Amino acid sequence: MIIERFVVEYPKRCLTLLELLEPMAREKELVGSFSLLVASSIFLIPYERMRSRHPLHNPRDAELDGELRFLDKKERFLTAGFWRDEPPKDWRFSRIMKHHNDTDRWVDPQGKHPMSDGAQNTINTRKAGEVLRVVRNALAHGNIVYLNAEGRETRNTELRYLGFLSRYEERPNDLCLAPCCEEIRKTAEVQPAEETYRLVVTTEEEFLRFLKKWAAWVARFRDEDLSQAA
Repeated sequence: MIIERFVVEYPKRCLTLLELLEPMAREKELVGSFSLLVASSIFLIPYERMRSRHPLHNPRDAELDGELRFLDKKERFLTAGFWRDEPPKDWRFSRIMKHHNDTDRWVDPQGKHPMSDGAQNTINTRKAGEVLRVVRNALAHGNIVYLNAEGRETRNTELRYLGFLSRYEERPNDLCLAPCCEEIRKTAEVQPAEETYRLVVTTEEEFLRFLKKWAAWVARFRDEDLSQAA
């Protein structure tokens, strides 16, 4: 049967399938892989479709786009509405400054391995949109790593965390964009952008819980006044 509102009804169908398949994934000890399997469907597709700029955007979902903008700009990840008073745990937000393709040599802005004891975790200060965009970009581009309890991608060790990487570029000598600086910009030697990566890490169990919360949050807009459902 063709559904009436894809962006809100599709996640609900995904939740039904998740409930059917999750026991098999747990039996095979494949919770992490199962989470990634369903993430594109349960998170990525609705996340893209609810935006007003999407070519298949339904005008009826205009308020959903507004809710997503609110997540992007206003709401903290740890207190976002989709958690429904069951706040997240075991989430990390950091930055990889060097060796993004070698987990043993990751370096954060403080010169530490981002998963080491004492490394800075900025998840408490992050807007929901900042975290969601990293997860979105990682899923879209395949920038995902399996990490063990020490935060390393060591073969034949037990999976503990899922790491999501999103490329971030900045110029160390960004120039003023004001009109008065136009001549300076024309004559200045512009350095190449420095390629670093934003990193979001959570446990396989916590990521699966997030996917369920997200899908339920989107699906509930089907029958509720969106102005009251945020």
